[in-house]
Amino acid sequence: MTAGSRRRSGRRETGTGFVRVSVVALYVGCVVGANWLAEHVGAVGVGFGLHAAAAVYVAGPVLVVRDWVQRLAGLRISLVAIAVGTALSYVVAGPAVATASAVSFAVSEVLDAAVYSAAVRRRGVVVAVLCSGIVGVAVDSLLFPAIAFTSLALTPGHLLGKTYGVVAGTIVTALVRRRP
Repeated sequence: MTAGSRRRSGRRETGTGFVRVSVVALYVGCVVGANWLAEHVGAVGVGFGLHAAAAVYVAGPVLVVRDWVQRLAGLRISLVAIAVGTALSYVVAGPAVATASAVSFAVSEVLDAAVYSAAVRRRGVVVAVLCSGIVGVAVDSLLFPAIAFTSLALTPGHLLGKTYGVVAGTIVTALVRRRP
């Protein structure tokens, strides 16, 4: 099997236990951090006159980090990490934000996992990260503002802000994949 075919396969990559634990901790921390920002910072500008909850700058990259968790630790661990991050969000955010996060992260991250799993076998890791991230952005951007703020007014800003994070995360993924 060549390096290129290993990269395109859906197989979990091996790495040190430290790397796997670190990526899982990064994911859970991002979920909790996003909810803290949404609860305590409020709306921020994301460009082009649009605004979104401050969580948007963490919520976009977290979609990519979830793919890294799946790649390095497996689908089961990524689903457990989603549950842990969601549960811990109730500690740092009020019930409206934490519940909105629980619903939107659960739905968007499970769809993200399904798209990533299908795409990684056919198109490789980088394309899978981008495709699954875009699906996650769309779902999370529709659900979170509707549930947390009972409004879709921030949805365009959420779409844009989270897309920044997914594109940046995809670029980082591509650069890491190219390392010798």
